[in-house]
Amino acid sequence: MGIVMRVFVILVLLTGILSCNPSEKDEKKKEAASMTTFTYDLAQPAETYTLPKELKEISGIAYYRDNQLLCVQDEEGEVFVYDAAQQKITESHRFGPPGDYEGVEKIDDDIYALRSDGTLFNFKFGNKETREIETGLPGKNDVEGLAYDASTKRLLLAVKEPSKKAVKDDDKVIFSFDLKSRRVFTERELKSKQFDQIGVKGKDWKAFMPSDIAIHPKTREMYLLSSAGHRLIVFTPGGVPIKNMALDPTLFRQPEGICFTPEGTLYISSEGGKKEGYILKFNPMGGIVN
Repeated sequence: MGIVMRVFVILVLLTGILSCNPSEKDEKKKEAASMTTFTYDLAQPAETYTLPKELKEISGIAYYRDNQLLCVQDEEGEVFVYDAAQQKITESHRFGPPGDYEGVEKIDDDIYALRSDGTLFNFKFGNKETREIETGLPGKNDVEGLAYDASTKRLLLAVKEPSKKAVKDDDKVIFSFDLKSRRVFTERELKSKQFDQIGVKGKDWKAFMPSDIAIHPKTREMYLLSSAGHRLIVFTPGGVPIKNMALDPTLFRQPEGICFTPEGTLYISSEGGKKEGYILKFNPMGGIVN
């Protein structure tokens, strides 16, 4: 075989090796490994904001604008703007009657508030009109988490206690609601065996009942918070659970809300119980992820 032919054969073999598609399992491992470098020190908040009495029963939170967060509490149909720089409420908007409101999200100029039965309330600040949106979730669910996934243009609804029509056994579920078609989808079914590899099993799995959900603006990881069991689980954008963090109950008294700023600063809110409600701020370790 001539030199030219030998070179040609070697090139063909190399091309074949490089073009082989890795298995789905290898892809998931690669994705998980690439998403585990960005963390927060949840034992060291950068700031602690003690909230006024109106937000003693704070539940959901969302980014509003620089140094300002949207907050709802689980008794009144009212959204508050909390200014972290001034450490006070600067604005509020009543959108509905008293009820069990658990989540809030901002999409452009629209605000969405979530009631625990899965009903959404849509409004704009300064506008008295409120649209009540039935999401059509299967069965009776206790829904606590609300976030917006910009990649799909859907609202994510994390269920604390799902109906038997929604899941089997001790599975858990996250629904998504398409804002254009007004259709509901099962976004992710969470099965206990998926979480064995990160150490969430047995009583820890049963105690895990999502209280809020957020999408990281840089990595697109999904953060799922549970007040019950004091736990935070992080997923890759593809849905692989990669981090399991037990939350110190002395620091996170009753963690009910979670959100990010566009730069990646993390906020977690806790109900006050017999004390005041509060919000903890966490800066990203090692700077902002691009």
